[in-house]
Amino acid sequence: MDFVRRWSEKTEIGAGPFIVWLDIAASKFYDWRERYGKVNEHNGWVPRDFWLEDWEKQAIVGFHLKNPLEGYRRLTFMMLDADVVAVSPTTAYGACWGKRDCCRSGTANRQRRVRVLSSH
Repeated sequence: MDFVRRWSEKTEIGAGPFIVWLDIAASKFYDWRERYGKVNEHNGWVPRDFWLEDWEKQAIVGFHLKNPLEGYRRLTFMMLDADVVAVSPTTAYGACWGKRDCCRSGTANRQRRVRVLSSH
């Protein structure tokens, strides 16, 4: 941008011929001109107010580890009653049961509790 502007002013030649000589598409040059001087905007995630904080995720995981036999819906309401965190069942599921390392401890215990009834 600065190069084209500087030489355009010095030589009194418009920006158009410089764009052609530099082998830059006109649309690309004018896109650059629009963005010139602005902060570079990235495409990464922008933190939102409603995202869980780390301490909330740790509290959910910790509460689940203390109550490994409870399902995520029941655990959510138990956390509300115990004043641990206030999240939706879907959020509790995503914070804990969505992670493979967290939910595996309860499933083995739950399977051992179930008794197979034999038919007489």
